[in-house]
Amino acid sequence: MSELLKNVDARTRLAGTNKLEILLFSLGTDARTGRCETFGINVFKVREVMNTPTITATPEMSAAVKGMVSLRGALVPVVDLGDYVGVPTDSQRKIMIVTEYNHHTQGFLVEAVDTILRVDWGQMRVPPEMLSNNLGGLVTAVTELEDGRLVMLLDVERILAETVKPDDSMLFANIPPLDRQDLMVLYADDSSVARGQIQRTLDALGVRSVGAVNGRAAWDELRRIADHAERSGRPVRDFVQVILTDVEMPEMDGYLLTRSVKGDPRFNGIPVLMHSSLSSDSNKQLGQSVGVDEYIPKFEPQRLSEALIRLLVGKLPETHGSAVPAMSSGAVVSTAPPSLLDSVDARTRLAGSNRMEILLFSLGTHELFGINVFKVREVSETPDITRTPNMPEGVEGLISLRGDVIPVLSLATIMKLNDAPPGRGSAMMVAEYSKRNLGFLVHEVDRIIRVDWEKVRAPETLAGGTNTYISAVTELGDGRLVSILDVEQILANTFGEAEIGQIEQMTGGETMNVFFVDDSVVARRKIAEVLDKLAVNHKFAQNGMEAWTRLSGMAARAQQTGNSVHDELDLILVDAEMPEMDGYVLTRNIKSDKRFDGIPVVMHSSLSSQANHAMGRSVGVDAYVAKFDADALSQTLRAQLSRHATTQN
Repeated sequence: MSELLKNVDARTRLAGTNKLEILLFSLGTDARTGRCETFGINVFKVREVMNTPTITATPEMSAAVKGMVSLRGALVPVVDLGDYVGVPTDSQRKIMIVTEYNHHTQGFLVEAVDTILRVDWGQMRVPPEMLSNNLGGLVTAVTELEDGRLVMLLDVERILAETVKPDDSMLFANIPPLDRQDLMVLYADDSSVARGQIQRTLDALGVRSVGAVNGRAAWDELRRIADHAERSGRPVRDFVQVILTDVEMPEMDGYLLTRSVKGDPRFNGIPVLMHSSLSSDSNKQLGQSVGVDEYIPKFEPQRLSEALIRLLVGKLPETHGSAVPAMSSGAVVSTAPPSLLDSVDARTRLAGSNRMEILLFSLGTHELFGINVFKVREVSETPDITRTPNMPEGVEGLISLRGDVIPVLSLATIMKLNDAPPGRGSAMMVAEYSKRNLGFLVHEVDRIIRVDWEKVRAPETLAGGTNTYISAVTELGDGRLVSILDVEQILANTFGEAEIGQIEQMTGGETMNVFFVDDSVVARRKIAEVLDKLAVNHKFAQNGMEAWTRLSGMAARAQQTGNSVHDELDLILVDAEMPEMDGYVLTRNIKSDKRFDGIPVVMHSSLSSQANHAMGRSVGVDAYVAKFDADALSQTLRAQLSRHATTQN
């Protein structure tokens, strides 16, 4: 196997080109699925590949840690990846991959190694955010081979953190606090464990921070900050004081990120600190060549904090030891027939007519379910699914759909339908939500029906309680009820709700009033959180009809008292699809009523196609924001409220 892996330093010519080499391996045939999935590890982390040596068992270790081996005089812990990942198989682990991480060496037992694959980091897809945010996620990136197989790049940091489980509390105890909330560090790392360690260090320092899951996300955030700085007439340095980056990340590696930062004059004077488990001299030299200001190995909180203090305030407290030398400045699914599902854009003729089309499907029980056709991209037979480790209950795995890696969920499992038949079902619906695609496995797809929104009732109007996953109910001609799914609630319950970051309060927000309407409990909660952070007053309604009734009453009361509705209403935020009255009809009603003249209407919807945007404009919407992007929503609300305040003065 010596020919399989060459000296790692000889491969550093790839670093800085946004390319990487992956060692492919398998863990055996999964007894549950009958499939043998392909995993990968960055060659930079691999020291050698060898036949599994004799392992000495050690007591009181994690179940996946099989013991220790002596490797050229060094004791190396050995982790069985199959046991850790949770792949039940009878295959023997004949191969050991010896890896280096944070100057420590360990062995990973696998069934077999395949080959080394060279790919662009741009071809490595970040797992869907809803998966990577899940604490159990072990996959940092996914790529597709020419034969259609998906390769899952494992999070080595997480594996080691959860198998070795060191007591690292004292590592953070001696970090001297700066307590400088005026200082900001932006950091990027694709490992959730590494991000957690970085955040603990920054919290101990007492400085503000913004995290990104890869280089591309960090670069997008930096450009957004730079654009905001330009609009404010201030340098970017006022908003971000240090950029901390990992080396190997999907979509854009740390070298390319650094090169991008150093090549943009807007970021002049902002130091870049490279923080990586790749600790060879050649990696450090490559960092120097792209302009990194300092390079330190993972993960030593003391050294990281010392480097951050130097870059943030220029010197270390006298109680600390010698400084680390700084670097000189210098990184396929087949669709259903067109008769069942046409393109969403072709169906926008329904928007604004207060009608909707519902795709009916079953989950193998006596109940009938539906989903708004606007949310559905396509319908197919159930495809081959790549099982991903440690995912929430109901998440079957990932598929590659025309280059887009999407998660696949079993609706029957998530909704805990115990009387549903076993198996994954015969069909998959690919749905769009907040510019992201995901697959829903169902027992079978029935047909599409067209109904008036006024015949679609919110559950509260039909019964005393509500089903957690049902946003509305309608009745068919034969008397059967159709339960329409709340996609937002399903995703929130399965993957958890996305956290909303820091949002600057609006000047004068305490005098501003926003009325918003959304039929999703999750969406209402998130909208309210954004408005609270903006320090703006708000009221809400749960569907379009309720909203129009309350708005009409508000305007009538203002007329009776000789006041203007502008005194208690500065902006109206509407969802697009809602029972009883959709957002398009609601907007048309508002814009045709002179009492609401000058009050901006913002449409906030998970329907993000250009046709939906165009339909919103046609009924008079002042702005259109896709769910759920807290930054985009807060920026849009801020701009519209400021503009409205200016016109009223």
